[in-house]
Amino acid sequence: MTIETIAAVADAQVVAMPVDHTEWTAWLVENTKAGWRPDEWDAANWLFTGDPDKNETAIWRCNSAGCHVAVRATRHLCRSCYEQFIESGLSREEFAKVGRRTLIRALPGERPPCSVERDGLRCALEATTQGACTRHYARWRYHRRSGKTGLELEAWLLEQAEPLPPGTPCRVGACAGSAHGRVPLCTYHRDRWRRHRLEAGVKGSVYEGLEEWACVQPPWLTGFQFSFIGLPDVLRHELLYALVERDKQRPTLSPVAMRLMVRGLAGVSSVAELTDKKLGDLGYLDRNCEAHWNDVVRLVRGAFDRFRGVDPLARPVWELGDLGLRSRTQSGFRVASRRLDVTQIRQEWLRQLLADWVKETTPDNNAFRRTFEGCLSASRALSARPGGGHDPANLKVTDMDAVVAAIRDRMRQDGSATLSYAARAELLAHFCQLLDFGRRLQILDHVASVFARHPHHKIPYEDACEDMVGKAIPEYVVAQLDAQIHLIGVDLPYGDMPPEVVQVMLRTVYVLLRDTGRRPWEVRWLRLDCLEVLDGEYVLIWDNHKSRRNRRRLEVGRETAFAIQEWLAIRRTLKVPARSRTFLFPTARHGYDACIDADTVAKMLRRWVDGLPELVTDTVDKDGLPLPFDRSRVFAYAFRHTYAQRHADAGTELHTLRDLMDHKSADTTMGYFKVSMEKRRQAVETVRQHVVDRSGAPAPTSSATAYEARSVAVPFGNCTEPSNVKAGGGRCPIRFQCSGCGFYRPDPSFLPAVEDHIRALKADREMARALGTAEFVVRNFTDQIDSFQSVVTSIKRQLEAMPDDERRHLEEASAVLRKVRASAPTPVVLPVPSIPARRSTDE
Repeated sequence: MTIETIAAVADAQVVAMPVDHTEWTAWLVENTKAGWRPDEWDAANWLFTGDPDKNETAIWRCNSAGCHVAVRATRHLCRSCYEQFIESGLSREEFAKVGRRTLIRALPGERPPCSVERDGLRCALEATTQGACTRHYARWRYHRRSGKTGLELEAWLLEQAEPLPPGTPCRVGACAGSAHGRVPLCTYHRDRWRRHRLEAGVKGSVYEGLEEWACVQPPWLTGFQFSFIGLPDVLRHELLYALVERDKQRPTLSPVAMRLMVRGLAGVSSVAELTDKKLGDLGYLDRNCEAHWNDVVRLVRGAFDRFRGVDPLARPVWELGDLGLRSRTQSGFRVASRRLDVTQIRQEWLRQLLADWVKETTPDNNAFRRTFEGCLSASRALSARPGGGHDPANLKVTDMDAVVAAIRDRMRQDGSATLSYAARAELLAHFCQLLDFGRRLQILDHVASVFARHPHHKIPYEDACEDMVGKAIPEYVVAQLDAQIHLIGVDLPYGDMPPEVVQVMLRTVYVLLRDTGRRPWEVRWLRLDCLEVLDGEYVLIWDNHKSRRNRRRLEVGRETAFAIQEWLAIRRTLKVPARSRTFLFPTARHGYDACIDADTVAKMLRRWVDGLPELVTDTVDKDGLPLPFDRSRVFAYAFRHTYAQRHADAGTELHTLRDLMDHKSADTTMGYFKVSMEKRRQAVETVRQHVVDRSGAPAPTSSATAYEARSVAVPFGNCTEPSNVKAGGGRCPIRFQCSGCGFYRPDPSFLPAVEDHIRALKADREMARALGTAEFVVRNFTDQIDSFQSVVTSIKRQLEAMPDDERRHLEEASAVLRKVRASAPTPVVLPVPSIPARRSTDE
């Protein structure tokens, strides 16, 4: 069947030109860097022998003891070993160590010698069957069938067989076999030579055409090898050029994929001459071979364009890999190999400006993408204007206004909403920078000078908060997820890791996302030494890649630390790729990122959450049944919002949460504390009914307005003392000894603050005792502690007596008010009263 590659569609305008093979080959030889993979590539014989110990070569040895067969994945078994493993009844680890194999396949040149020996002289040939070489085994079978011997093979070899002298080297280049007889070929190639003569109908001497035939024959190829020797000379140089260039962009090479490709190129003289870019009739073609083939076609086509003097930027479809556009990734620089139809930019002058910018600056892939998207928005806006923006000399300020409006209203790809403020501002900035580049290099002298950015051309700023509460996963939903944590990673394959190991790894990823609030990529890139013990507390060491601040520290709970330690004990027993040796969560794919990739984490969460039997909200329908929770709200980054929201609801101080989140500015953290006026009003309406006095007796406020207008929030509760209310809470007459004041009005939203204050008072009392202060100072601390403790006890007693729904509603309202107070300026706790200066008697 004919297999077409999926990513090698040529432009409809490209017409195949006759190829001057001599000049084209000379160009390829001149532009192919010499010394490519010297340990693996035999340039004289066009033979590649992959080294399974190299990360750049995607081939491995069979994981069974003593087997040398090539396999396509690490720690896998070849077919014959796998069949014997199934029959052995051993575990995979036991079979890998002891084998229990009935047949050990070895590479040519590495087999033991034939067992025939006489008078100290041993047969020079390799053993191939039951200790006998091929010639001795064939001779024994002939004698056995003709009745000349009744001995078994082992006895016949010992008693009757005579050792054979060394043969001559096989005429086929790089062949490890030896020739015995009048034809200077090994057994393998002698059989192929015989079949070739039969197919060609050659009747002459057996030596006729032998040398010419042997020069283009590959040796007996193992799974580690591929050869170009049998291909036309032009095609060989094209493939070699493509592989050398491909190593600069995508260094992992699969010998198996290349062997399939060579087989499919039978009858092809040059890749540059292929107009349909098809591989030949193949019974089997995998995606890996397709990927290799697409790379070869892309690189050869780009080289052929340069050979003909064709500018790749002058074509309607740009090959970004050929343009040298690179993306910075955690694993280094990798060339983007996708195509881009630049005819979407309809104005010729704008398309040419973009091409000149790429040629002069060679931007990275991110800068190019933003600039191209800005040009695309500008092109669409200009196309809707009179004249379509094709004549740059007639452009006006109103045309630039239209461009800015188009970028300002740019929607996301799914059409759900406009792009974020930052994304739209970047598009406009990159487009304007492109115009400035053109004018600086005098490329846009023909463009009207008024077509430029003016002071009013701005993207209006929007609050980046975007309702952080809506992004956070509610705690009652997290509790439901925790109850089903044992289902994480079930039936999710990950390389060759056992299923139970995959589950432990993914469970640890979830625990870290849930308990630390780190970004998903910060969890993925944790190192093996990420956990330390400092002063009896567990500390997580992580890298803030976004802000380029490495070796950050975050205290974590014991449950989180124990989950990491459980996975570490398993992780150290695993055999992982060399690039993953220092990472907590290794990669499953050879030659890609060094750690677990984002797609795996996202797939794990999606499959786990979607597979849960039930995930409900705390709201009921008309029948009293809980409504289902929107499962699309559970994704990796949402746990960072959940972590922040959890602390904000608990009343964590703003700057403390900023440090926990590792934000540069508290303005970013402020988003988690913002509460709408309506929600705040509802919270006050709920909490005002549960206000108590300093003795713990109920003292509800008459209305929400009175709660806010007649009292001020001091550190440990509301205060209704008139002078202090007038001063905004900063003029307490008794220096914030609230528990002894008749104007003190605490409520459940102040419980965490009151409890913190009790702990601080206890610490101060111990310090006072250590300093030997007067008894009345210690007694004052004790009285305040007892008084505040009675308030806490009274409020907790009231909460325990409430129905569950009412108590949960009150706790949510209290969390809202704590967030409001956390974002407000902190009042001075102990203001020093000012003493008015005494007036002079002379006045």
